Amino acid sequence: MGLNYNLGYDKAPAYKKWQKTPYSEKISFNAVARIGVNESDVRGSGQYPFYTFSFYADKRIGFKSSLHAGTEVMISEFLKEYRDYQANSYPENGITGDENFQRVGVFIGHELHLGKTSVVTQFGYYVYRPIEFETSNYNRLGLQRRFNEHVFASLTLKSHALLPKVLV
Repeated sequence: MGLNYNLGYDKAPAYKKWQKTPYSEKISFNAVARIGVNESDVRGSGQYPFYTFSFYADKRIGFKSSLHAGTEVMISEFLKEYRDYQANSYPENGITGDENFQRVGVFIGHELHLGKTSVVTQFGYYVYRPIEFETSNYNRLGLQRRFNEHVFASLTLKSHALLPKVLV
């Protein structure tokens, strides 16, 4: 909504009306494998690889937007070291050393399409987290580049409580 006034014109200029064209695609399903490096909050613990396997549904809701919903399994090698360190150094914390170091999360997200490149935002929650490390909520922000209809690459940053932890 706006206001336009032209001084000295006898006739109002003709404005071209653009036709709105609806844009929609079917729901697509995506499988993603991510790798990276992470470390715990324990000083001097070192960096360890992690692996994330995601499966999510993607619904294009407009020319520029898609919505995501899915689940992912995160295998963090640093959690194995953190678990062993806590079990040996602080047995009063209740960590025995037998806990699983894998986590499972569910997430929802949005993708802003800018041609072949897009901005990805996702918010997730760990539904399985046997080792209490960081918060249950996480978010992911990044860029994604689509090479063809079936192949893309992304560079994302995953964080917990606004503390960046993982660059994928």
